[in-house]
Amino acid sequence: MSATAKKIVQAFFESESFKKKEVYEDFMHPDLKVYWHSSSGYNVYDFKSYWQLIESASLSYESLRYDVTHILSEKADVAVRFTLYSRTIENPGEEVPIGYFISIWNIVDGKLAECHQTSHPAI
Repeated sequence: MSATAKKIVQAFFESESFKKKEVYEDFMHPDLKVYWHSSSGYNVYDFKSYWQLIESASLSYESLRYDVTHILSEKADVAVRFTLYSRTIENPGEEVPIGYFISIWNIVDGKLAECHQTSHPAI
């Protein structure tokens, strides 16, 4: 399962799941839970509220790109270390890092079902 779980997470980060709802729905389990510790506090998201967060963030940026530097897996769990880069609407010619993340995903029925994540801003 670990190779399969790792491939699912890699495909998720390489996909347009952060731009297109139908792609997001292909990857995310309907019972999704995201537990996120960030610089602004602790938040818990479900399938719908996590999409709403992604959708609202995408309105502020011309593009988002995820640079995965580490990915480790054990059975159905996959740990990922990545940097999130963006191009703003105001300055689409310059890509800047906006945050550093570590997330641990659990795969259920071939979909991302649970995430424990921590992040901090790049600035």
